[in-house]
Amino acid sequence: MTASTHRLDIVPVVIGGDIGAYALAREFNEAIGAKPILINTGFIGAISHSKILTTHTVKTLDDTCLLEALTQLSISAAEKTLLLVANTDQLIELLERIHNQLPSNVVCPIPSWEAFNAVCDKAIFAQLCEAHGLAVPATEVVHLAGTSSIAPTALSFPVIAKPAESASYYTTLIKGFKKVYYINKQSELDTLWTDLRKSGFNGDFLVQHLIGGDDTYMDSITIYMGTDGKARLLGGAQVLLEDHAPAMLGNPVAMVIREKPELWTKIEHMLQSINYRGFANFDIKRDPVDGTEYFLDCNPRIGRNSYYTCAGGVNPMQVLINDVIDGIAQSVQIANQPALYTLVPLSLMRKYIRNPQLMDEVNRLISTNKVVNPQHNPADKGAKRLLDVFLTESNQIRKFAKYYPEATDTSF
Repeated sequence: MTASTHRLDIVPVVIGGDIGAYALAREFNEAIGAKPILINTGFIGAISHSKILTTHTVKTLDDTCLLEALTQLSISAAEKTLLLVANTDQLIELLERIHNQLPSNVVCPIPSWEAFNAVCDKAIFAQLCEAHGLAVPATEVVHLAGTSSIAPTALSFPVIAKPAESASYYTTLIKGFKKVYYINKQSELDTLWTDLRKSGFNGDFLVQHLIGGDDTYMDSITIYMGTDGKARLLGGAQVLLEDHAPAMLGNPVAMVIREKPELWTKIEHMLQSINYRGFANFDIKRDPVDGTEYFLDCNPRIGRNSYYTCAGGVNPMQVLINDVIDGIAQSVQIANQPALYTLVPLSLMRKYIRNPQLMDEVNRLISTNKVVNPQHNPADKGAKRLLDVFLTESNQIRKFAKYYPEATDTSF
């Protein structure tokens, strides 16, 4: 893709230093021809050696350092609008805290505190889903604050255990804990509660009924709710393969575009009920037994794999600019062009697809050149960057050999 319009009045600013941040930078670059500024404590090689962006390193990503960095950037671009985006729950939470202190020429489109909390707290999110006809797995909420004994689960094993709020769990995650736990028996659950309390974690955890099926039973839905409260972007994809490294578990690394009109309508109504604005990304798993689509999570952001909507024909950053900068009440854009999105080598992805019909579809997309990888950017071909991308993809092969050597019927 090339930018249809070169905008000199907008400076995109992306907080982050990983492949998700690079994807957002590429989207801005392709939408308006701008070189986004990426802010982070460090950057992957594919960003450090990129020609389509610039970087701004900060000592730490806390309220003070980020405000100082944004103030510096706003002064250097005083006649322009800084359009600020981020793509992890903890960064969105940080932006929620400093939103009212941002310089006047910084536009930061995020949901309100109330809407953010409603979708981030998985217990409240489950109630919202049920109220709008969206299925959720059977769930128990476990309170880890205090020292009271925790009753055994009433759910049958195996079960899934995960934090009720991802943002508040981040400091625990980086201590070596997992994003999601697969639990076979009560003693494993009891040990997890003890370890979490010893680590200092005092939030809530969820215990959920395990929905079977390998990675290909996962779906992703992306939506952008405009400033007028209506959906302006709708996207969906079937996951082919997820990351299985403990700290990255559940992040899709390969997907095919799917339309989800019935779910899109229900999701839009649910988000309207809490006056949600901005991007949201949903994780869904289809039950292989009866096909029920269970909603697992809502991320209050566009998601690490935002570029899959570009693969489907819609640049989400263009939708964002149309809404929050230009005030264009554009009709909803649907990312539904057939495409294969991947962050991993095709040979690795193919190894995990066990459904023959799905494999045939993937092979057709490959043979017709409908494959999109945000790292493989024709506008960003520097030798050092290409080497970094090659090494990253080679490392994926080693990671999967270590953490998920063969596909399983539970995805664990």
